[in-house]
Amino acid sequence: MFHKIKQKFESAKEHHGGNSQTNFGISIPTAGDISKREIYRNRYNHGVNLGSCFVNESWIYDTIFEKGGDNEYDAVSRQVKETSVDEAAENLSRHYKEYISKIDWKWLKEEAGITALRVPVGYWHVGNGKFVKSLAFESLQNVYAKAKPWDAFKDLIKKAEENDIGILVDIHGLPGGANTDSHSGESVKTASFFGSRSYVDIMVNEVIPFIVTDVCQGNENIIGLQIVNEAAFDNDAKKQKKYYSRAVKSVKSIDESLPVVISDGWWPQQWSDWLEKEKLDTSVVIDSHVYRCFSDDDKSKNADSICKDIPNSINFPRDKADYVVGEFSCVLDGETWSKTKETRDECVKKFGNSEIKQFSQVASWGWFFWTLQFKYGDGGEWGLKPMTEKGAIPKRPKDASIPPDENKIKDIIKEHNDYWKDKGGDKMEHWRFEDAIRCAIADIEAFHKFDGSRLGRWHAWSEQRKLQHIQEKGESDYIWEWKQGYQRALDEFNGYHY
Repeated sequence: MFHKIKQKFESAKEHHGGNSQTNFGISIPTAGDISKREIYRNRYNHGVNLGSCFVNESWIYDTIFEKGGDNEYDAVSRQVKETSVDEAAENLSRHYKEYISKIDWKWLKEEAGITALRVPVGYWHVGNGKFVKSLAFESLQNVYAKAKPWDAFKDLIKKAEENDIGILVDIHGLPGGANTDSHSGESVKTASFFGSRSYVDIMVNEVIPFIVTDVCQGNENIIGLQIVNEAAFDNDAKKQKKYYSRAVKSVKSIDESLPVVISDGWWPQQWSDWLEKEKLDTSVVIDSHVYRCFSDDDKSKNADSICKDIPNSINFPRDKADYVVGEFSCVLDGETWSKTKETRDECVKKFGNSEIKQFSQVASWGWFFWTLQFKYGDGGEWGLKPMTEKGAIPKRPKDASIPPDENKIKDIIKEHNDYWKDKGGDKMEHWRFEDAIRCAIADIEAFHKFDGSRLGRWHAWSEQRKLQHIQEKGESDYIWEWKQGYQRALDEFNGYHY
């Protein structure tokens, strides 16, 4: 929706010689009049990953790895070789059912306050093995046709909707791999997806359109489509950019308002700059993963130092684009613990809360903890439930002072007017500042009515509202006052109080 609004606005502005007061015929929701689908797609998320539900990882669930293998392709191939296609399919099908049946929906909704699940899937799961021809998983097509992971995924979507929980479809495994890790589903020595025209063509022309048409359009609780997970770092990333451009176009040709999620490739600034340049900043959300247990730099620090460094090390340019932390945990490395004097539980709680606090400042689409559940045990510092119960991951607050106190609103407006009084304020348009405050509050109230939600995607949403304001009230040199007012209202009234 946002991309279309911006496109129409710009074309109409050019056509009318820059006269932005023209009625552009843009159909967008007025302040406070927001559909449930739009809230799902734009609210701030307290989320969790369903690690190893579909894209299997042996350290989380070892069900399909009983015959060996380091990744899903090798594990299933070995089982087929040693048993049969039917037995391998039954093993997978049983895993999907057991995993999903184990989900405690009541706890997720009422205790943890989870708003959405990030669900990793591989291209080989889509349509029950429909798109594997000429790809690595082609030899296993019959297995997935019988195991029916896509049917299980659709059941999961419905169960989530019954609990007001959204689903982020995460294409975790791409042909040839976006990275060389086993969570791509197959063994690759070099990540070859972005450099292969045939791989990209299959995803952009076949897989992505199928996903959008088959599950995203018909389910109002689908919050977005992630078109890649953890793209390898690339200094110029020309091939990644080509894929992202084509994929976004593919999605938007079917569903204009569906958020498209890309990987930051371990360089957040690179992608906000690119999105701004390509005018895709209101269509795309950038996914950045936050772990403090892998790098030598983090291993060299104690827990307290890592916590204190979070505001500096997690600092996305939120004014340029929308960000989501698609994965993070409360795990610190053994070397860090060897340098730490404080108790482990105390440090873990401090670490988790420091992460959540920082995310609430810079990640406008929220966060997704890695991960929900394990076959054995609770996952410790990788597990959502133990971390929530220990207070390391705060439960989502649903109480808020909404509507805000009118006196507080008037004080903010007066403060703005007084500041500019002796700085040329008499020539300014302070009414725009107040207009933005009132508009933002109406939006905040509308989101809050749906299960205590908070407005998210601050960049895209405020840009939409700014263009709507210009359409209705006209262009001006003082649009900056409107922008300041909207952002001030978000800062004052939209945050979670942990």
